[in-house]
Amino acid sequence: MPDKNNPEVESFIAGFKKKAIEAITSLNGTMWQSRTWDHKGPAPSDPEQIDYTYRHEVNASRGDVFEKATVSEISIDWPKAAKTLVDLKLASESDAVSVRVLQIEMFPLSALLPMGHFNIERFYAGKNMLNANMDVFPAATPKEDVDTLRKQMSEVAKKYEQDQWQLSSGLAQQYNMDGWQQPLAARAGFQFKMLPLEENFPVVRDGAEVFLNGYLEMVRKLKDSPCSSDDDVLKNQMRAHWLEYLLMKDGAVRMGREKGHPFEALRWMGLPPTIHY
Repeated sequence: MPDKNNPEVESFIAGFKKKAIEAITSLNGTMWQSRTWDHKGPAPSDPEQIDYTYRHEVNASRGDVFEKATVSEISIDWPKAAKTLVDLKLASESDAVSVRVLQIEMFPLSALLPMGHFNIERFYAGKNMLNANMDVFPAATPKEDVDTLRKQMSEVAKKYEQDQWQLSSGLAQQYNMDGWQQPLAARAGFQFKMLPLEENFPVVRDGAEVFLNGYLEMVRKLKDSPCSSDDDVLKNQMRAHWLEYLLMKDGAVRMGREKGHPFEALRWMGLPPTIHY
């Protein structure tokens, strides 16, 4: 049975978290706020009353480039699998379950810049599984700049004999809702959903590095370019859709609320800093 604490993965998550904070600081300044929420015991609404531990750390930066940027880490440990996980065939009844998530959300002030969205999740229940999402959500972003990032990610996919457009197909499905004219996702990144960790981690690791570097290149290029009021309308529309997605569709947010995780932690981590309805 594999060890849930895969040293390479654990080291990468810690190192990438530090790298993201340093990169955001280089653009946004040193003013950060940090909060941590802890829980131990059964969830209030859990009919099985399984004791579990939960920690949610959010580091938030606000400045002249990113109106809000957050680097968050979540860890959850159950001594045995909940019935919902067993029913979904994600775990056996006797399995201990461990989850570690690193999530990064970047909301630029400039309407020319897309929102940057990244998460990686190590899920262990008898075996290690991997979830990952990385993409940009354009506002008035020039198409050629999104295309540049997509090409960079395509080179990573080719290195592992995979196809970037195929790896991004789930992003367009996930980050979309009825009534929208188009998905939030530009399909410039990758998505991996509950795949074996050991064999898929290398492409996710390399993709994460290229994605963050490519996104920050775009930020540096466009952050000081002038924007119009029409551009700001597009930025607000994108943020409105992201809020709608989080509150009405996102499975992680729904599960967190069902388990009694504080909404304040979710608000700090992912909700847009300003929005107009």
